[in-house]
Amino acid sequence: MPTSNPTRRLVGVLDVLIRQPRRSFGLTELAKAAGISKGTCFAIAETLVEHGYLVQNAKTRAYRLGPALITAGQAVLGGFVDLRPALGLLTRFSAEFDVTCSVLAVDDDQLVVLERVGNPDPIFGLSQVGARLPFAPPWGAPFVAWWPDSELEAWFGRALSPLSSEQTSALRHALRAGRRLGYIVTRELPPGSPAAEDLHRLRATAGRVDLASLRRLADARLAGAGYYVEDLHPDETYRVNHVAVPVLGAHGEVVVSLLAMLFGRTLTAAALERLGTRMTELARAVAALVARPIAPPSPAAVDATR
Repeated sequence: MPTSNPTRRLVGVLDVLIRQPRRSFGLTELAKAAGISKGTCFAIAETLVEHGYLVQNAKTRAYRLGPALITAGQAVLGGFVDLRPALGLLTRFSAEFDVTCSVLAVDDDQLVVLERVGNPDPIFGLSQVGARLPFAPPWGAPFVAWWPDSELEAWFGRALSPLSSEQTSALRHALRAGRRLGYIVTRELPPGSPAAEDLHRLRATAGRVDLASLRRLADARLAGAGYYVEDLHPDETYRVNHVAVPVLGAHGEVVVSLLAMLFGRTLTAAALERLGTRMTELARAVAALVARPIAPPSPAAVDATR
């Protein structure tokens, strides 16, 4: 995919400030954080100030985010569910379990992070607001697990590498198990594995699209069993990447999904069950504030349809 270096440098400057929105940066500090020369940073920052995307302190000459971004943010919110009424709930949940809580939506063929509260990602990246991933296996399970089986083919067809019949069968089984539990649990990659290095690279580059790394990561997640936790055994512990639940709208559609990011933390089955149960309660509460919810089906009702 062709890229524009000047555009990358401009986005890099904005990324630095968006990551720490309450801070102001001097020119030298901003240039160093963005990985560009002072001259280039000065030209970018001055242009952004001219158009209101940054403001500059008259005395210190430090830069911070400007009011034009408010207008841009409001325009973006018009295309997605407004999460502002639910931020208090998300913040309290994040503090209760000491986790990062992210909210994802589907935008055409991509997943996009709409909101994030709580602990920062140790290497930031894929959990930052605005980060995107393909809406393709294995990503997006909290959305598609609540779809009818007949509608899953479109998601399977988006896979970055063609899926075998065994892989699609395993995915169907894992999605049914997640729906039965009421939440999706995924395992962290083994430390030191090539796919773990790809994940680290994607996080460290703030989720910028690297199709080769994404494909290798997806292939590793889909190779054999083990990415999705399908049953919780009382005598086992689990090294967890994330736990996810859907927020359902008035007609049973998945409006957004909530993710509790664990970043490889090890939990017992009992702790995972408590976290998952609280997340389903949180999803209902969020739905009551941002959507017209319906109660998700009971496990017994789900089993009866399979």
